[in-house]
Amino acid sequence: MRTFVFILLVTLLVGCFDNQSVNSSEEIEFGALYSVIISSNLPTISNGNLIIKVSYSGCNDGHEFELKNRTVNSAAELWLFKLTEDQPCDAYFEEEKTFNLSESILSSEKIVLITPTDDRIELN
Repeated sequence: MRTFVFILLVTLLVGCFDNQSVNSSEEIEFGALYSVIISSNLPTISNGNLIIKVSYSGCNDGHEFELKNRTVNSAAELWLFKLTEDQPCDAYFEEEKTFNLSESILSSEKIVLITPTDDRIELN
């Protein structure tokens, strides 16, 4: 009986630690599949806007993205969440997207874009 109680207790403790890491504020979600195209001039910040080029496959272009952000210490971290679900077609699209940045983001000491492949691109 003591062995059973010990195993149950250890299992509960491990479960608690696992749940803490899963629900952590460190976790970033990117939505449906896409890639950020990195070139010499993109992504960039211009006139208070993030300008970024993305690629994805699907049946049509014009997929929707939402700009997400958080502040870590004095750095603003940005990433895109793809709202349009994955589509079963094999067409390939590249699109330039523009997102207006808030004053709190623009006034950050550092602005970093995080991509779905975990690249961290400093933008300022």
